[in-house]
Amino acid sequence: MDASNTRGAAAVNPSSDPPPSAPATPEPSRGRILTLLAAGHGVTHWFYGILTVSLPLITRDFGITYTQLGALRSVERVSNIISITASGLATDFLKDRKGILLLSLVWPSLFFSLQGFSTTFLVFGALLCTQALAGGFMWHAPARAVIGDRFPDRMGFALGVHAMGGNLAASIGPVVVGAVLAWVTWRTVFAFQFLPGIVTALFLWLLLPRLGHAPRDRRNVSYGRALRSDVLTNFPLIGVTVVAGLRSIGENLIPTFLPLYLSVEMKMGTAAIGIYLGCLALVGTVFAPIVGHMSDRWGRKSTIFISLLTGGLLIGSIPLFPSGWLLLPVVSLGGMALFAVGPIIQASGLEHAPKDIWGAAQTFMDVGRSSFSLVFPLIAGAVADLYGLSYTFYLFAIVNLVAAATILIVPRARTPIKDLKT
Repeated sequence: MDASNTRGAAAVNPSSDPPPSAPATPEPSRGRILTLLAAGHGVTHWFYGILTVSLPLITRDFGITYTQLGALRSVERVSNIISITASGLATDFLKDRKGILLLSLVWPSLFFSLQGFSTTFLVFGALLCTQALAGGFMWHAPARAVIGDRFPDRMGFALGVHAMGGNLAASIGPVVVGAVLAWVTWRTVFAFQFLPGIVTALFLWLLLPRLGHAPRDRRNVSYGRALRSDVLTNFPLIGVTVVAGLRSIGENLIPTFLPLYLSVEMKMGTAAIGIYLGCLALVGTVFAPIVGHMSDRWGRKSTIFISLLTGGLLIGSIPLFPSGWLLLPVVSLGGMALFAVGPIIQASGLEHAPKDIWGAAQTFMDVGRSSFSLVFPLIAGAVADLYGLSYTFYLFAIVNLVAAATILIVPRARTPIKDLKT
């Protein structure tokens, strides 16, 4: 009986260890996630780069004035505001932010392709504004929130790398498409732009992990109360938003009117215009992580001030230089103000708000800066029609210098990022 019991015990409790359970799928490194987000950001800017280099051909094809073009860009900003608001709320409330990112790639790629079949300027404008409803601006809030969650100690640098992906595409797109436009029409180029967005969305769907939002630390505080106290009445955040809005005026004006200036005033072809626009974005690509690292080390305010001041003076001096080797470096260095400083302003704004409502804080900033850009494209178009395209650069310089002065009086962050709970 003892032997039988021993055999039974052996059957129930075998001497060999139980087979190990299947290992859990490892979480991708934050560097890999940042690389994928930068690549997706690049695709959203690819469309914008193609549009800018094609503007001289589009205006000529439809026979529109600069004022009409400025009005279209102003109306487009209304669509951007709707997109920004929806994206910010979704970033705070949805359990997985990946779906927002995928939508912001697929939607604009389809409507951008349809613009190639536009029969009138009205149809083209309607498709452009529909594209903006869930376009590249919808990408920013979830992507920046994910980056802020994973890089609290190096947010300026990480946002700079994320911006570098967008700027790199914005620099390559005009060069490539500018050369292609010498052989095919802008309509043909637009018609095939559904491919980059859909292919990239498929890759991100397969490679990105679940991108959840940060848990709320203040369980007893309603979202509405947190929104009022930490966003709508947050005066340091409001100050940074004003700076972001002033800077965004130039971000919208220069890519719109620089290609027209080079085409009409400098008599350049699309290939040469593409090179100038590519260099404008390329310098921003190189400087974005460098300026981000500088802001992490030496402070946001001084870095933003120097960038805005330098960029305003450079862009404002464009009409003073003839075309050729003197103008190209001026345009290229001006990209530092347009592209490199944007992520630093965004990081400065996020440092003024608790992490659990970053979606709302980003929405507030993005809606604010888009609101600044509602009227100025129309004003710039009227100025170009009345006085010439050169005066749009002087307008940019004035606005940029005002932004540089404004950042100096913005109070310090009342909720430093390093003090937030993670």
